[in-house]
Amino acid sequence: MECNIQNTYTKFGENKYTLIFKDISSKVRTEKYLIEYEKMKKHEEVKNEFFANISHELRTPLNIFYSTLQLLDLKNNDMSICFREVYGNHKQCLEINCKRMLRLINNIVDITKIDVGFTQAKFVNCDIVRAIEDITLSVINYAENKNINIVFDTEIEEHIIKCDLSMIERAMLNLLSNAIKFTKENGNIAVNLYKDEQWVHILVKDDGIGIPIEIQDMIFERFVQGDKSLTRLNEGSGIGLSIVKSIVELNKGEIYLDSDGENGTEFEILLPNEKLEDYDYNYNYKVNIDKIELEFSDIYELYN
Repeated sequence: MECNIQNTYTKFGENKYTLIFKDISSKVRTEKYLIEYEKMKKHEEVKNEFFANISHELRTPLNIFYSTLQLLDLKNNDMSICFREVYGNHKQCLEINCKRMLRLINNIVDITKIDVGFTQAKFVNCDIVRAIEDITLSVINYAENKNINIVFDTEIEEHIIKCDLSMIERAMLNLLSNAIKFTKENGNIAVNLYKDEQWVHILVKDDGIGIPIEIQDMIFERFVQGDKSLTRLNEGSGIGLSIVKSIVELNKGEIYLDSDGENGTEFEILLPNEKLEDYDYNYNYKVNIDKIELEFSDIYELYN
């Protein structure tokens, strides 16, 4: 109901109040329908954009597979050519594009598992300083292919906190691969770590192209990209940062973004400065080349 009160005067000069009650149920329903319609419209746009993007992402490696197979079939029938040598020339291309498809499918499966609550953090006590340093150093060779300098810096020699190390590794590899992907040759990437009473702060900063200001509020949402065109220079489904945010939150942490939109980007992960009681310190991180190659498989420059 809508209620209006008006101050009126009678012909005798008496001051009276007039109350008007109006049923506005239909108006409220209409407004709700309009809000729901706008939500559905936005959802439909995001869904259509996602399927167009996924179709493009899947089609690209599939086209490469098909073209390479055609080439191998052609060379296989030519007895004057060493087929092993021809296959060796195209082997890396096939492997990388297999990993591109696997990475995309893994991301879709993983984000679905996170949504339904299937994925949970498995906490152990870990030296977070050593872990972040080892993860950072493990990708230096990939950065060097673009003449990008990566520096890890911290004033802490050792600090034990509880976390799911495999999750933190994935989050860091995603942030580092993005930093390498969007940083031009001869650029710089800095990874810093410090702590206060409440949090351990992990910062990944690059001097790349930055993230447009107009999408920064949505950058951790599903399928959001700075460049959504199908002719963009850098591939990606737009799921990666959403997974990073979910991973950090599963570790009871927070993540923030800082960028002026043009001159680099800084991501800051905050992990609780806490450790498990009555649980031995555990550190078993080993560089997994397959994991790294999978995460970096959509960076074309590394394999040219």
